[in-house]
Amino acid sequence: MAMQSGVTRRLAAWTSVLCLLGCWPAAQAAYPERPIRWIIPAAAGGGADAAVRVVTAALTKRMGQPFVLDNRPGAAGAIGLNAIAKAAPDGYTIGTANLSNFVVASIAARQLPYRPAQDFTPIARLTTQPNLLGVATSLPVHSVAELTTYAKSHPSPLFYGSSGSGSALHVVTELFRTSAGIELTHVPYKSSVAAGTDLAAGQVQLMIDNLSTMVPNVKGGRIRALATTGPKRSPLLPNVPTMAEAGVPAAEMLTWGGVVGPAALPEEVVSRLSAEITAVLKDPAVVRQLNDLGYESAPQNAAQFAELIKSDNARWGAVIRRGNIKAD
Repeated sequence: MAMQSGVTRRLAAWTSVLCLLGCWPAAQAAYPERPIRWIIPAAAGGGADAAVRVVTAALTKRMGQPFVLDNRPGAAGAIGLNAIAKAAPDGYTIGTANLSNFVVASIAARQLPYRPAQDFTPIARLTTQPNLLGVATSLPVHSVAELTTYAKSHPSPLFYGSSGSGSALHVVTELFRTSAGIELTHVPYKSSVAAGTDLAAGQVQLMIDNLSTMVPNVKGGRIRALATTGPKRSPLLPNVPTMAEAGVPAAEMLTWGGVVGPAALPEEVVSRLSAEITAVLKDPAVVRQLNDLGYESAPQNAAQFAELIKSDNARWGAVIRRGNIKAD
């Protein structure tokens, strides 16, 4: 019996060892093992979509797995972000967030199907981009100072377009309006494209929109550029001053795009994605491609990105509450 008991123990021990050896590769398999779905809360073909395609093409080469892009436009980004929030926290569904749909909307919206502060994991910032103040060519102003003088000397307020009540474009224009001390009338549209079309036609007199969206109309002579909202001049429009140079430094604003996942993402997944994204954004070829689209490569790791979101919530929350701005 003693001999049999010893043999049994040795067999059990060997079985345990073999099991551990057999299970080790599965337990320690390197992330990612399969394709990663990247949700874009915007339609295909736009600037945000194009920027993500540049980044994910480079990430695919580095990480050895394809990124499957899933465009989920609608509800000012809420449809796509809700899909990210509800995904399994395993690192195989991530997506894009930006200043407008992640920060501004969370403050100005009456109701969202998710809680931005609790239902997501910040992974990395991707890009920044200034906005551009443009006016209809029929408006007889060629600078911010002339616009301010014109607005103050005419009894009827000028009309400005935006991509909707409570959007980042609405908020930054209100910030400009109050900083410049002028009266303007807001005309919300369903999209910035529709607002830009009416600006070019003179149906509204001015608009602040993403630089990459406005540049074609500026270069085509359909609108007149007055100032950008970034801290420095854009290489796409080097002759256009910044808001600070134009005398309205308080209206400075950089929009950003970043990557988030659902809450409770494993730390090792966040670290891997953050490191790989940061590396890709330092690749000169990627930087050049993003610049061509009107974006600045602006890598931040997960901790830095989380801090940016926190500080922007404080800054833009104050602006939105002061202006009593509400989303549609």
